[in-house]
Amino acid sequence: MLPSHIHSGFKTVPDELIGLCRPHAWPQLTTPPAEGIRPIRDILLHTVRAEAFWLHHVVHGAPRPNADPENFPSLDAILAVWRPQRDLSLAWIQGLSAADRIETRPFPWDQSQRASIEDIVWHVVTHEQYHRGQVFTRLALLGRRDLPDHDLLR
Repeated sequence: MLPSHIHSGFKTVPDELIGLCRPHAWPQLTTPPAEGIRPIRDILLHTVRAEAFWLHHVVHGAPRPNADPENFPSLDAILAVWRPQRDLSLAWIQGLSAADRIETRPFPWDQSQRASIEDIVWHVVTHEQYHRGQVFTRLALLGRRDLPDHDLLR
């Protein structure tokens, strides 16, 4: 379902983002840059949780994900959840038929509204790009000037 370049880019996001964060001390990744602004760790986990929420909970009916930031003491702990989840998500996405893509699911907060599975997949992809930009901004605030171009089309 995903075009090949988008698939390749989406596949590598967990490893790329975690890799970009590795040079930084854990306190830098867990401290908000200002009051009311999420730290990098929390953005990463929000992204992990959003993928699990939409693709696994809303679409498949799996239990609602819980990714409390305080339960993740390192980047490796985040990647240990994110990498297998992403592999599972991509395998499922690649197997979607045309009929699967047009099936709909109700919004959890308003059962009268529905979205197609294809819409949900694209929401997850674009939502992640939004938050990837936030991570890059926070890394820049930490002094990084070597951030690569990680657009989905490179």
